[in-house]
Amino acid sequence: MAAKKVVSLVKVDKSGIEFAVRKAIGLAGGLQEKIKADSRVLVKPNLCWPEPSGTGIITDCRVTEAVTKIVLELSPKSVLIGEGSSAGYDFDSSKSTGEAFQVSGTADIARKLGVEIRNLNRDAFEEVTVVNPYVMDKVRIAKSVLESAVIISVPVLKTHLRTLVTLSLKNMKGVMPGVEKRKSHRLGLDKAIADLNSVVMPDYVVLDALAGMQGLWEYPQDRVELGLILAGQDPIAVDTVGTCLMGFDPAQVMHLQYLAVRQGTKADLSRVEVVGESLEANRKRFRSGYGVVKSRYSGVNIIEGESACTGCTGELMGALLAIKKAGYDHALSGLTVIIGNHDPDKIVVSARTVVFGKCAKNLAHLGSHSKGCPPTSDDMIRTICEVCSVDANLVIKARNQDRQRRWEETRSLLER
Repeated sequence: MAAKKVVSLVKVDKSGIEFAVRKAIGLAGGLQEKIKADSRVLVKPNLCWPEPSGTGIITDCRVTEAVTKIVLELSPKSVLIGEGSSAGYDFDSSKSTGEAFQVSGTADIARKLGVEIRNLNRDAFEEVTVVNPYVMDKVRIAKSVLESAVIISVPVLKTHLRTLVTLSLKNMKGVMPGVEKRKSHRLGLDKAIADLNSVVMPDYVVLDALAGMQGLWEYPQDRVELGLILAGQDPIAVDTVGTCLMGFDPAQVMHLQYLAVRQGTKADLSRVEVVGESLEANRKRFRSGYGVVKSRYSGVNIIEGESACTGCTGELMGALLAIKKAGYDHALSGLTVIIGNHDPDKIVVSARTVVFGKCAKNLAHLGSHSKGCPPTSDDMIRTICEVCSVDANLVIKARNQDRQRRWEETRSLLER
């Protein structure tokens, strides 16, 4: 059996954040073997929005500072802090990367350390071929990233509406130019994240779990204080531990599972050795973004089988949001949605029942079924609209117009 991957879990105490980061990196094997004198190093925090450090929404600049200082002490050829902020898809979330650097305090620490910051949304890019892709045969990557020999992902611990969690692997979406981020949503986010990381997977991870975000990241009520730093050389292992730390099952995080399969492994705690603090003693029960949104559709009965995963839940949320934004949420009352495998004898269906996905194919006879793993959001919209007597074409048209409006309003932030 292969040796277990080491992930460190360190509590921040009176010695401070930098001490905890150094300890976490040391327990996880250090950076000396990764970074050489001729290495170009990219430090990649998660600065999806312009938010202050400490909110739990973005990587705390104090963690980024500590990581960058440790890297500089190894005297690499160059060090760059790079990020490309959110491009928005279902929400009005396209943000200025430059503003995110400033508001987070990251620009200040870069100036103090004499390190350049780089807006990856506006960087030159190259199109890279993905071997044996799930959904993206080619992907545009910022040139600064491709020129980096060592990539250190410094994410923050958060839930996510479409992918359940966003940790080191999803953090790599920031290396794609703005329009490419949107392509990853359109093609299927979990599979696209796996494709992306097959060409630019981080070489090391330092996970900021000082404070995390649950639900829909509504500050301050969704902020969760943990006071932890995690580190590891294997991103799949770190994300597995981070997922468990939030109280979720890694088996339900499909981009984690897709990439693990491609790497010939599994995203499972049995393959990880956690050193330092106890995972169980620090585990929290985060509210998922999906759970929060689902609760706001009180007239819709969503039945989730054991195998229901982020593939179906993410696309379902996109479909329900599109129908609601188009003004037809009243028509959803009395709808039953089935995802994942389930015992058919234990399901009570309504007159308007839809069944989604490959896992639920044995339940297809209970209602209108959309195939796929997962079905696309458009397929879900059409199936729901058919049973709810709504014009699906109007819903899709309204959603596309809304997306185009967001693109036009933020084009200057996302295009060179």
